Amino acid sequence: MSYTTATTSSFDVAARMHSLIEGFRANRAQKRAERQTYNELAAMSDRDLADIGVARGEIRHIAAQAGVLR
Repeated sequence: MSYTTATTSSFDVAARMHSLIEGFRANRAQKRAERQTYNELAAMSDRDLADIGVARGEIRHIAAQAGVLR
């Protein structure tokens, strides 16, 4: 005597595509925030940066953090 078990897997292509697109959008927004923060800080003079307590060498790191926080 043999037994057969029928199983089905959920393969929802639409949900996967939606998730993929949302991931791309989130990544694009993060990169946009990074780029905007970097450009704004890079445009500041050394004196302005010193006033807010930022060294020019820290700009890239601060911009990366700003992208993650947004």
